[in-house]
Amino acid sequence: MKRVNVLKHFVAAIVFIMVYAVAAFAGTAVIQFGDPTVKRDETFSVACKVKSTDVRLKTADITIQYDPQMIEFIEGTNAEGGAGTIRLNGTGVGRGSGTQTLEFQLKFKASYAGNTGLSVVDQEVMDTTDNLVNVTKFGTSAIKINPVNTQSTDANLITLEFSPGELDRAFDPSVTSYNVEVNSDVDSLTISATPEDRDAKVAITGNENFAVGMNRVTIDVTAPDNVTVKQYVLNVTKLETGVTSGDTTITSGQRLTSNPYTITIMMKPDEVPIPSGYKKLSGEFGGNTIEAYGPTDTIEGDTPEVFLIYGMNQEGVMDFYRYDRRNGDNTLQRYVAEANAGNYEILLSEYNALGTEYNNAAKRLNIIFPAAIVLVVLVVILIIILIVVLVRNGSGKDSKKNKYDNYDDDDDDDDYFNSVRPRRVNATLEKNEEGSHSEERKLSSELRNDAAKPADDIDDIDDDSTDDIEDLG
Repeated sequence: MKRVNVLKHFVAAIVFIMVYAVAAFAGTAVIQFGDPTVKRDETFSVACKVKSTDVRLKTADITIQYDPQMIEFIEGTNAEGGAGTIRLNGTGVGRGSGTQTLEFQLKFKASYAGNTGLSVVDQEVMDTTDNLVNVTKFGTSAIKINPVNTQSTDANLITLEFSPGELDRAFDPSVTSYNVEVNSDVDSLTISATPEDRDAKVAITGNENFAVGMNRVTIDVTAPDNVTVKQYVLNVTKLETGVTSGDTTITSGQRLTSNPYTITIMMKPDEVPIPSGYKKLSGEFGGNTIEAYGPTDTIEGDTPEVFLIYGMNQEGVMDFYRYDRRNGDNTLQRYVAEANAGNYEILLSEYNALGTEYNNAAKRLNIIFPAAIVLVVLVVILIIILIVVLVRNGSGKDSKKNKYDNYDDDDDDDDYFNSVRPRRVNATLEKNEEGSHSEERKLSSELRNDAAKPADDIDDIDDDSTDDIEDLG
């Protein structure tokens, strides 16, 4: 029983060690946001929390996207960014590192009434053992911005901009119908409609899949009272044939298409800051002067192969975009602020260091996993050996009975002869009572001599004695 208990404790310890080792590679976490309800022009905060139930967290690096038209980013815990993108990088507020929750506070100002939110576009969370944590759920923040004056009946537009094409007359908030002509390769317009009352809501319909001929695009403006509605109409005529130059020159107002973005280059508002690590460039691009932003180390008058432009996408969101013209690709992608932006030597160094760290981690895993497998095999073998030894010891106790226990002593032959010979001698004497004493003594002497012979001669002794008794008879 004692050995069985030792075996149980030993197996439990091995299982605990294996479970703990597996858990070290299986840390999980979730990212959660608050869902505030505020009024237009109010300053409000949104909490971003990284929570884990099985590991202690060290740091988090999270990229968050928001609509800069609806809300304006002011500041945050270990946060930087703007123009629609925020990066959180650090341990958060409070105790932070070493706990199971990292919390970041983000501060915004509500610009327009309506519904908007925050969403995670990239993340990397590390635990206190510098292992990567698996984020299993990405929450979003649902932000509701209520109007300041819910009784307002103002449903006018203050501006109406779109591309490509132009209105047949100057925009006037009191004029609700306009005509537009576009080429045969245009399927929709990029429209920016700003209401006079920021609490009003704007809805655009019919702005897709233009057919050749007349197309009707409507812009409905709903006043803050949610009753008054004003509709503006764009009568878009799509021409049957169009002029295609094949020119890839970037010009102000030209549509640039690169999956998945189609943007219209626009002038950057003064209140929108230039991204960190970039500066405004001077010069011409393809014979046209536009606003572009290149790395801070760009030589004056040079045209970098990769630079930033400010534009508006098909959803009306204005932001910075990275334009890449290396090898004639002429591709676009949404710009996301990064640390050391513009300083490509530092970025390259960090990238190489990250690659080295990844390779080292992979080497360690290549060593750990085979070693763990060998350890498990050895443990299983050891458990089997212990079980076999215990089983054998238990069964051996019942089998250690002396094979001679059925015998009382070493005089078994004497016991046998003492039980057989006297009976035969008595029988012989009774049968020869009338014989002579000399014959009796002779017979008794012979019988005693026969009794002293080995057990193997018992049958011969019996036969001879029987013959002698018959002769005496």
